[in-house]
Amino acid sequence: MMNLCNKSRTNDVPLDLQIEILNRLPLKTVVRFMVVSKSWQQIIRSKSFITSFPFRPMTQPPLRFLLALCNTDDQNCSFFSSSSLSSSSISLSTTFLSKITLPLRRRVPYPSYYVNGLVMIGDTICNPSTGKTIPLPSLNIYSYATCFFGYDPVNNQYKVFRNTPYLAQHWNRFLVLTVGDKKKSWRSIICDIPHRPWSNGLCIDGFVYYTAITYTGMCLMRFDLNSEKFDIFARVSEGTIALLTSFENGSNNLINYHGKVAIAIQPSPSVPSIDLYVFEAGKQDYKEMSFDNLPQLPLLMKDVMNHHTGDDIIFAPRFSSTEAIFFHHDLKGGCFKKMKFEVDAKHNLFSESICFMGYVESLMLI
Repeated sequence: MMNLCNKSRTNDVPLDLQIEILNRLPLKTVVRFMVVSKSWQQIIRSKSFITSFPFRPMTQPPLRFLLALCNTDDQNCSFFSSSSLSSSSISLSTTFLSKITLPLRRRVPYPSYYVNGLVMIGDTICNPSTGKTIPLPSLNIYSYATCFFGYDPVNNQYKVFRNTPYLAQHWNRFLVLTVGDKKKSWRSIICDIPHRPWSNGLCIDGFVYYTAITYTGMCLMRFDLNSEKFDIFARVSEGTIALLTSFENGSNNLINYHGKVAIAIQPSPSVPSIDLYVFEAGKQDYKEMSFDNLPQLPLLMKDVMNHHTGDDIIFAPRFSSTEAIFFHHDLKGGCFKKMKFEVDAKHNLFSESICFMGYVESLMLI
């Protein structure tokens, strides 16, 4: 009788109110509630609920970090989240999220992206909040390729695309994969602008940007995740090309700088400075600013990343296999601060640490 009564009361709750209640719960609680009833399972799996989760207040949410500790020897990766920065402390406490199996080879470069709650590291896409993973379909070719990962907000889809073998005759052929597609297979598409990707990718509002080599020089390419069309967004200046192709600079990562695509370059490994160049549609890049007071580091910089607001920038050493250390620069305050993520001792053995900014939980891949 009690169960029937409770079921009746649940059915009496308006659907809009049920959705609002679920939207305000922690992700792991929502996942557990999927077994409560078929109606709740349908709500939680619906595209509209996944898109709106979690509930975001009108006030600006605190900046959160996602830390990935990859261990190539044991073939795994542990994920941690951390709260916003404190003005007084250089040590950031972390919360363990999940641990996944991750087939990576030591000293072999692999892509690492964070987009709208999901992470792509190597050939694996993961939801760090739930620990669920999807391996990319294998290809019957062996060649160097550059992979990109992005989110299409129009269709609420995540996509991976990559170039094909490292041969000039294949500069116009790409492969695309829609994450979660039932076919689980790569689709071949042809680009009207033959090019070879040069940098990592950056996803902004449904477009993935990356620098590339064409027959006429270097440019900033743009890929529309909705239409799956390519175009040249901007040209790269001769001075920037010289820095990008020298193989001596540290980071050449694209970053989101106040909604604009920018690239951070360490012009010389012997000088502790980084220059920030900004791209605008149809124009050449221009130097926006220089970071000349970078802390002295024994190793080159690997990653430069920032939040979508453009007010926080993180600098990461090229190798950091003993401590998860990063350097935070507040553009408003103009100062650098060394950050150390505190993790449990049992997770403190790793080959590489990767930091992502602006982390939010997602129900995808549940």
